[in-house]
Amino acid sequence: MEGLNYTLFSLWGHSLSVLELVGVLTGFAAVFLASKAWAVNFLFGLVNAMAYFLLYFQYHLYSVMLLQLFYFSFSIYGYYHWKHPKADEADGKKEQRIGLLNWKSRMYWIIGILTVGSWWGLGVIHFQAQYPQYFAPPAFPMLDAVLTIGSIVAQYLLSKKIWENWILWIVLDTISTLMYASMGMVFTAFLFFSFTLIALHAIVKWKKIYEAYE
Repeated sequence: MEGLNYTLFSLWGHSLSVLELVGVLTGFAAVFLASKAWAVNFLFGLVNAMAYFLLYFQYHLYSVMLLQLFYFSFSIYGYYHWKHPKADEADGKKEQRIGLLNWKSRMYWIIGILTVGSWWGLGVIHFQAQYPQYFAPPAFPMLDAVLTIGSIVAQYLLSKKIWENWILWIVLDTISTLMYASMGMVFTAFLFFSFTLIALHAIVKWKKIYEAYE
């Protein structure tokens, strides 16, 4: 663990460790490749989830730390799902076709994220209060929780190759950029800002691919 925490360099008073560098590089690769609708993005996602699980533990972001377990699982599922679609859901490359949600489904997901996220945040606060000797007070517990639940949904939709995942990622990544910057995780904040830009590009590219099916 000490080797992973080794500081490579500092910029404007902010240090970059080996662990954060691995997370930044694999995260950027995963999102960029996903924007291209390439299944290999999930393989980079596996490494990214492991790196950020350790990093978030160090910053006391417990909800988003546990989120990495979902990312890891959905990366395995997503890679298989994209590569082994049902016969009537395959595209020209014999991979999973891009799909769209209806408005009712979109509203259900939004309400679910806010509701479950609020419950989760309260649970994290209560859990830390019960075991203060093991866990430091959580940083931004409610916001962290809502972002966590939203990210689980977004990653699930990505693994199912649903277009709306990019709308959700744009909102989540924008908020995450501001949160990480305020905590001094400058390099991770920059990474999430780049995620936002990639998601903006992906939402257009995926729609064009979907329309080309017709």
